[in-house]
Amino acid sequence: MLKGHKRLAALILLAAFGTPQGARAGEFAVRATDGIEIHGVAEGAPARPRLAVIFVPGTGIYDRDTELGDSGTPRDLIFKDLAARMVARGVATVRYDMRGVRQGAPLALDRALLAGRTTSNIRDDLAAVYRWTRAPDGLGAACVAFFAHSEGMLHVARLAAQGAPAPTLVIGMGAGMESPVDIVRWQIAERDATSLLRADSDRDGTTTNEEVRANIARTPSGVHGVVEPYFHPSGAWKAEDIAALRAVQSAFYEKLKSEALAHADDAPYPDGAKATSSYEWWKSWFVDEEPTARLLARWPTSISLHYGDTDSQTPAELQISAAKVHLPPERLKTHVHPDLGHTLGSHVILGPIDAAIADRIADEAAAAAEACARP
Repeated sequence: MLKGHKRLAALILLAAFGTPQGARAGEFAVRATDGIEIHGVAEGAPARPRLAVIFVPGTGIYDRDTELGDSGTPRDLIFKDLAARMVARGVATVRYDMRGVRQGAPLALDRALLAGRTTSNIRDDLAAVYRWTRAPDGLGAACVAFFAHSEGMLHVARLAAQGAPAPTLVIGMGAGMESPVDIVRWQIAERDATSLLRADSDRDGTTTNEEVRANIARTPSGVHGVVEPYFHPSGAWKAEDIAALRAVQSAFYEKLKSEALAHADDAPYPDGAKATSSYEWWKSWFVDEEPTARLLARWPTSISLHYGDTDSQTPAELQISAAKVHLPPERLKTHVHPDLGHTLGSHVILGPIDAAIADRIADEAAAAAEACARP
């Protein structure tokens, strides 16, 4: 959930790099339940591939390649980069443009369609891609896995709640396992307090402004890209100061919630000119108390979760705790990667994905493909 992060509002794709030699690539289009056409690409796909991995993006405006990096290289196209690694290992991949977005140069945005995005039709768009990937007259994959980033895991889980067939594997990157309410409440009312406590490098119970200057960028509050607002007028944050901050930000959370719930569900969020969704989607973050992990538990599926320990959006300890409450231990694997953020890059929120971790995730998909081929 990336509300308010201005850098993400303009993340669009204008470039791509080639499909690995020998792989097949194919454009496809499917119709969602309400008739809207969703476009995408399948790569590395022979007839009836052993395994196809469907990529599911998080919060933002994304086409199939999902640009979410700050390196200035093609690796900023995080889904395209990771998909290429999977294809090189013989795994088919499926990526799609979100509703209201169409890949091209320039990228086409349909604000009316974006303004109509709801929790239900985001799920239904994914369901249409999933059906096509499995269908004999579509890609015809013998097995299917999901790779979901951040909010994307919530949409995968809602497929499970709807009764969709279970996939072979679900891989998460910075994936929310708590409820939407818990995630946004933490981002608004707890993230700064958590970050100030982490910035206390000598663990003496007081976070000095010098510790803030040295450390805040490598905490979840580093997502804001500023230091000065975290300086305390007295020169240091004590326990009572952090408690007071929590109280102020909790009140701010309640104000945002009231403002959100005052809008009609079909109103464009945040407004018509800059719409990224309907208010129904935004309101869901204040009212949906169903843990994502509990929804995923309806599938008898292996779940592999990857987090960076500086994640600014979905802190690893909270998401893993929720996952362990609801998912059987024999089906759950968790990985916390030091000094990496929400997109498993060196930045607290942006990619590109660390190359070694990207290869590790691609290896997971390849192992699932091999297992699928066994009788």
